[in-house]
Amino acid sequence: MSMVTDHAVLAESAYWQILRPGHALTDGHVALRLNVGAAIDDPQVAADLLHTYRTTCAGLRAVLGCDGFGVSFAWSWVPAGDGIGEPRAEWGQPAIHVFGRTPNERVKPVRVMAQPVHARPAAMRPSERTRLDRRLAGAFAAHADGAPRPDSDPNPAGCDGCGPEVARDQELWRADGVRVIRPRAPLTEANVLVLPMRHVVSPASLRPAEVVSYAERLREVRAHFGDRFGATGLSCFLNDGARAGQETPHVHVHVFGRSADEPRNPFEVLARRIGVVRESRPGSYRLS
Repeated sequence: MSMVTDHAVLAESAYWQILRPGHALTDGHVALRLNVGAAIDDPQVAADLLHTYRTTCAGLRAVLGCDGFGVSFAWSWVPAGDGIGEPRAEWGQPAIHVFGRTPNERVKPVRVMAQPVHARPAAMRPSERTRLDRRLAGAFAAHADGAPRPDSDPNPAGCDGCGPEVARDQELWRADGVRVIRPRAPLTEANVLVLPMRHVVSPASLRPAEVVSYAERLREVRAHFGDRFGATGLSCFLNDGARAGQETPHVHVHVFGRSADEPRNPFEVLARRIGVVRESRPGSYRLS
């Protein structure tokens, strides 16, 4: 099967584009790319990102039946080497990859990303992709002005992100409505979670000010990891909805410090932990 290498623009807003990546990994893989010259810490850009994300989710839900969404992005980091665990970097400007998840999906994104970039199969034949992209473009246009914000659960009872033990045992620092905490079971030393102080289940229900604060906290995390571990950038992901693997009903971004000379790729550690790959001999891994 030939690999499609050119991306397709499916929708555009004031500051963001919804694209089909040239190296799309699944049927429901699209990317939100920031326009040149825009900055994520601009409240208008942050508000437009939230609107674009809601449009993206609504379109994927309408066309593919997606009821969960995986989100992956790099921060001052370009996936190096085999790129295990991350989508291929295709653009110079920031991009957020969104994976629509369905009950009957043909392949799980994590299984594809557990393979080296050069070994990843194309998600679809070019003709199949073209037909699907036309349907998605129509769905995104239909939801461009009316994608609803999901209701956010007002009751934090039992939420692992809201309990007093988070502030007591895990919190590293907080500012402007967003906190940085240490995971209970970190994958690597350079691993934190970033989450809003407010009880919010889905990123689609975040406020623009919280997105701006997220950006500043990620800058702080990068500096912190750089000082302590020599990290030069960050890899980040979150799961939106049970279908995508969200277990805690509170938005939380998993953040890893990355560098070209890192001793371990955190996504290889994660893949072994969740059983996606198994180690066959020192330094090599096979899909389970």
